[in-house]
Amino acid sequence: MKFTTRTHSDYLLFVRDHLKAAYRTPEELQLLQQFFSELIFWVGALDLSKTTSMMSSSYSSKTKGRKPRDPADMLRSHLLMTKLGMGVDDWVRSLRTIPIYAILSGFSPSDVPGVGTFYDFMRRLWSASSPHKTGRIKRRLRKPIKKGKKNEKQQPKNPMITENLVKRVLRSSTIHYSAKPHDTLQWLFKTLFVLPSAERGLLGDTSSFRVIGDGTPVETGARSFGKFLCDCRKSGNWKCTCKRQFSDPDATWGWDSYREKYYFGRTLYMFTAADSPYDLPVYPRLFKASQHDAVSWICGYQEFRYWYPQWKLGEAILDSAHDALPIYTMLEHDDVSAIIDLNNRRSGKLVYNDMEINSDGVPVCPIGREMICWGKCPGRQRVKWRCPAKVGKWSCPHPCSPSDYGRTFYTSTADNPRLFPRIRRDSKDWSKRYALRTGGERCIKRQKIDYDLEASRGRSSRHWSIRVYLIAMCQHADAWLKEAQKHGQLPTIHEWLGAAQAA
Repeated sequence: MKFTTRTHSDYLLFVRDHLKAAYRTPEELQLLQQFFSELIFWVGALDLSKTTSMMSSSYSSKTKGRKPRDPADMLRSHLLMTKLGMGVDDWVRSLRTIPIYAILSGFSPSDVPGVGTFYDFMRRLWSASSPHKTGRIKRRLRKPIKKGKKNEKQQPKNPMITENLVKRVLRSSTIHYSAKPHDTLQWLFKTLFVLPSAERGLLGDTSSFRVIGDGTPVETGARSFGKFLCDCRKSGNWKCTCKRQFSDPDATWGWDSYREKYYFGRTLYMFTAADSPYDLPVYPRLFKASQHDAVSWICGYQEFRYWYPQWKLGEAILDSAHDALPIYTMLEHDDVSAIIDLNNRRSGKLVYNDMEINSDGVPVCPIGREMICWGKCPGRQRVKWRCPAKVGKWSCPHPCSPSDYGRTFYTSTADNPRLFPRIRRDSKDWSKRYALRTGGERCIKRQKIDYDLEASRGRSSRHWSIRVYLIAMCQHADAWLKEAQKHGQLPTIHEWLGAAQAA
């Protein structure tokens, strides 16, 4: 199909010409400055001209028929719709009644696409033929009876799953990646937003990239009991096990540890740049609600490495739900420093080489005193510890070594990366780095609170994936606008219209 495409400069000229035609008087220009200036600068900074070539395979190669809308304009309009918090029907109505929304999208106010065109574009953003990953007809999933614990993730049914997954990952020297339905969305997100943010320095140092991983529940708008297809209710059997039809068959039951309740939906697992001043996402991923965060990290981590092979990971900052030895082993294999909080609820008494170890990874001598760190051994991931009595020059009632130097003890990251990470848990450096983990929570808060992710009450994997990615794109665009405001680079409407004409 032959597209009617244009460069970003052509788009800016289009906006300038149509704004001048629609808003002529000084009063109307003042109205633009007062109410729409930020939105104009926000969308004007988005160079989406590559969208057309990136999505050409999603359109028919036939030359007959009506020419489709420019994918760049459709994506821009979707982003504006997400930014303003509207649904498709309300947005199309706004495009037809408020000229500036149509102009900023790239449409002529007299030629605005209909509702069906927007939904058709959404289907092109999804690589699969169906909006669901599984069939709609299946047996009902029972809600778990046993409740979880406060601030504790739902445990996986298979306790060996993390170990088995990591073994499978480490078995191969290359990253195996199978095509996903959301690949087009991720490709657009990476090319048009993530990499430009990295060039602007908003993601930190990509040669030693620090990433945060965290999951959050996303409740679906579908009902969990589905639609009956059998006649069992006529005979009084309301609890039959027959197959039913579900509007969101991919949704599962999961435990919301914060609200202490079960929910029906998905888990949004977000990979966030730890060094980003705006807590920007780099790879959003939707998993089953019943999937543990440790499993989501292992799967998403491999996909993240596939999408950003040019980046060198330096640190992974994770909460205690990821405290599993196989995850440490995998990160050490990739030369990535693990900043993971220790989960004391499942650790028990920690013993290493007949020496008790406390929750911070510090050896404890036989009389219950913490040993003193005496530095790292050069060229090794090994830390030396000395007797607290000899260092502090006090008399120990039960000395465990006759040496004047006192007893020494060594802990090695290679022996147990979980108990002895590269950065000691009792150090200020570790506390400072682990504090960055809240950036992942702020990134998720932007999705769920600021952009009201769950307000749409979607009922398909396609809907939720598109909505998550559109919000993530808006997060990057918001950061670009804040950077321009921070450095005083936002012109007035008159100056912007003149700059667009010069471009």
